[in-house]
Amino acid sequence: MQHSILYKRSGYYSLGPVPQLLSDGRLAVGVVSSPFADHYALTDWIVLVSEDQGETFTETDDQTIPLAWPGALPRERYDRFADIMPDGSYLSAGTVGFEVWPKDRQAEVESLGLTALSHPNNLGQDLLVSMPKLFVDRSHDQGRTWKRQEWLVPGFSWMTAFPRWTRLEAGNILLPVYAQDQDGSRGQVFVWRSDPQGDNWRLYPISSSISDVMGDETCFIETAPGRVLALIRHDTPGRLATGYLLESWSEDGGLTWSQPLRTAIKGYPPHILRLQDGRLLCGVTYRWEPMGIRMVLSEDNGKSWDIENTIILRDDAGAASTLWPDHHTRAGGSDVGYPITVQFKDGSLFTCYWITMADGITHAAYTRWRIDEV
Repeated sequence: MQHSILYKRSGYYSLGPVPQLLSDGRLAVGVVSSPFADHYALTDWIVLVSEDQGETFTETDDQTIPLAWPGALPRERYDRFADIMPDGSYLSAGTVGFEVWPKDRQAEVESLGLTALSHPNNLGQDLLVSMPKLFVDRSHDQGRTWKRQEWLVPGFSWMTAFPRWTRLEAGNILLPVYAQDQDGSRGQVFVWRSDPQGDNWRLYPISSSISDVMGDETCFIETAPGRVLALIRHDTPGRLATGYLLESWSEDGGLTWSQPLRTAIKGYPPHILRLQDGRLLCGVTYRWEPMGIRMVLSEDNGKSWDIENTIILRDDAGAASTLWPDHHTRAGGSDVGYPITVQFKDGSLFTCYWITMADGITHAAYTRWRIDEV
């Protein structure tokens, strides 16, 4: 294993790296970077590109790279599907995320049943209002102009997508979305699903209203034509089986889903990659001592996972960013995590995540590594 820094700025909080292998062999990675401790993706969205399989990176605004396509706040550029379609059109879809409102609109926020937080820039003048709103952007002229559609989802106080999408063999796009109802009593997981051409989008529920299972950040992978596995973060204090991933299955391409069951995978949130040898690799953040990044393998398309041979990619995390007001006493769990892995043609792996070391600067990092094939 070779650990390296992907993006680090003194006085900035850099997190949430999202990698994407491009058709020409380049690797692009998007990173959120803020001058305050920011889990909302409010300021800079940095796009880096590598032409040597992650050995070196340069910053870019190349609009042929999906991660660099326009959006509103960086949150909209992070929590979305973005890729070039088979017909050459550019397509992105996701949730609007947070809007910044002045503090004197607090009463309006409450009357609409929305969720508002104080802006973390410490000025105390603005609110972060999370909108339960979905969008689809499409361009047929290589990004020169875009056609946008938006949908407000009634009955929820907030809604956010998660950049762990998959495209089915049939062409349908599945993007995970999670939300909370307006009284704050229940969270729910959805799939924002397109038709095979990416034209028509529908929102379908995953988690069950029968048992009131509350999940959030989710990852999809198609294990056979039309059969889709969803692994779901379950980290609700006081709930049975919290801290372990849940699994739900669809046999009809993401239209309907089985009751979520607890897996033996401890950690969150999930990312699943099919390796070239056919196995599934699931990466998670491990926020118990020793904190870090862990991987588990499945040789049967996700029916079971080899927990006994868990791969520990990092176990040296646990420090907190100095940008937190209470960083001297704060646990460092929220300042490490969210691994995503891609595999190059030569079989080598690239896993990116964020981490905080002894200097207190939360930054995006990556590990280049290999795993024995079967």
